[in-house]
Amino acid sequence: MLSDILCGLENVHGANIIHKDFHSGNIFIKNQPGSAVSVVIGDFGISKSALEDDDNEIYGIIPYVAPEVLQGQKYTKASDIYGFGMIMWELMTGRRPFWDKPHDTDLILEICDGLRPPIVTNAPKGYIKLMKECCHSDPNKRPTVINITLKVSLMLLGDKYNSVKITKSSDIGPITTNNPGAIYKSRSLSAMIKSAESTRNLKTQSSLYYDPSNTKEGKRKFDSKLIGDIEDDVKDKGIKKIKLSKNKDYLTRELEFDIVKDINSSNTNNHCK
Repeated sequence: MLSDILCGLENVHGANIIHKDFHSGNIFIKNQPGSAVSVVIGDFGISKSALEDDDNEIYGIIPYVAPEVLQGQKYTKASDIYGFGMIMWELMTGRRPFWDKPHDTDLILEICDGLRPPIVTNAPKGYIKLMKECCHSDPNKRPTVINITLKVSLMLLGDKYNSVKITKSSDIGPITTNNPGAIYKSRSLSAMIKSAESTRNLKTQSSLYYDPSNTKEGKRKFDSKLIGDIEDDVKDKGIKKIKLSKNKDYLTRELEFDIVKDINSSNTNNHCK
């Protein structure tokens, strides 16, 4: 089956076309009486030339969408290769990737941070390594479809003489539980991707103000000049500084704003008329 899928993908990429929605739901088994069973790739509704740059709308099934696309970058042939890597995982386990998770903004963020489906069983020599290469976070480090075809051919040849017995596990095979949050139907993901991007930006901005590695106790960083200005202002206005408190999370300065008697007496005639 892998060989047939690769043959189809090789034809697609050879024509300089990017599928853009490459997942197991778009792979069809062709079974005609009197002919061998074959596998074909379908649903080219949103496919495009690799020369086009217009990716205003993003469609797909979250587990099969490459992390760079989930971060707003344009589709490339390497994005299709990522989807192929997820199909390899599906064929290995008999389950769809991330079947047990909600397909939401949180999953998008986790995938962009490197989350991949777990390796829960054994496979022919080289299979898991190739699958991981296809799912690499860096699209430039993913193999091309031609390289994958060569590796799979060698893998099948090796398995012919030294077959691998798949270890039985409760983590492989069809699932009986239904997860309504796992959506395996292509849909527009643009709004969710924008929401994930906003969340990531907020986290990035927060990290600018709180750096756990700054000191041994992970204290909040303050601008020393700003603290100096505050202390000068405290002296000028007669504000009494009472203590410097510290806990395990932050270093803060607590100020008691008690007005000095001299200031009170100097302002006795400053009443509203």
